[in-house]
Amino acid sequence: MTSPELAMTRNTASPHHSATATSSRRWVTLCQREDLVPGSGVAAWLEADGQACQIALFTLPAIADSDDLTLFAIDHHDPVSGANVIARGLLGDHAGEPLVISPLYKQRYRLSDGQCLDEDTLALTVWPVRLAGGEVQIQCQRTDDAC
Repeated sequence: MTSPELAMTRNTASPHHSATATSSRRWVTLCQREDLVPGSGVAAWLEADGQACQIALFTLPAIADSDDLTLFAIDHHDPVSGANVIARGLLGDHAGEPLVISPLYKQRYRLSDGQCLDEDTLALTVWPVRLAGGEVQIQCQRTDDAC
């Protein structure tokens, strides 16, 4: 690990969640590091502050001879199909930017900010995510819109 608090720094400047509102946020544990499989996505159920949602958690593999992981947490709900399937999407990249391809209608979403590359009006919510010790944590708001 590069640090005990591996917050996907490219992930924190999401248009859906401002990094400036950190005082109203808290970190919630989703799973353990050993639950992750590099190069894949998993769906996680998040309940925080009376709200519940499904999150697609993606783990990009480390570079050779390293244990570093790159984590992304985005909405599991596909806005086109209405189904919770994003974690089952194919991982890829566009111009070096990691993305997930929806398994149903094949829209491409950037993992860094959730923006759809195929339709400008579509975007998935993105949450800051970190690895703290052996725990994978996501940052949630303490208000009505926790998820």
